[in-house]
Amino acid sequence: MRLLAEIGLVVLAGIAVAVCVSLVPDPRSTRRRRPVAPAPGRPDQLAQLERLVISAATSAVYVHAYLRPLLVEIASRRLAARGQMLERMPDPAARELLGDRLWDIVRPERPFPEDRQGPGVPPSELRAMLGVLERL
Repeated sequence: MRLLAEIGLVVLAGIAVAVCVSLVPDPRSTRRRRPVAPAPGRPDQLAQLERLVISAATSAVYVHAYLRPLLVEIASRRLAARGQMLERMPDPAARELLGDRLWDIVRPERPFPEDRQGPGVPPSELRAMLGVLERL
């Protein structure tokens, strides 16, 4: 009788394992799954800009390679609306209009930073530069 009970338990355990295995999806399955909708949140472009600001605050290379092109584009468009061209502005006039720090970043002949580990632009400085651009 005891042997019969043990066999029954083994059979029951086997059935339980078979049921559990059948509930796990096969990763090789060709069945199409419903696409998962992205979670609502911040737009991707905003997240990219946030990462750019954080990276630019820590690295002169990021300022030159990633932040500078964006600031040049913004400055060029704002100046074009005033009938001016960034590439043709004389140094003294551009410094007066844009400020020393912003002009240093967007000036056409700006060289790649010698000190690749040098500091970037702190968010407070960037905020001030964006204020200058908004006022153009």
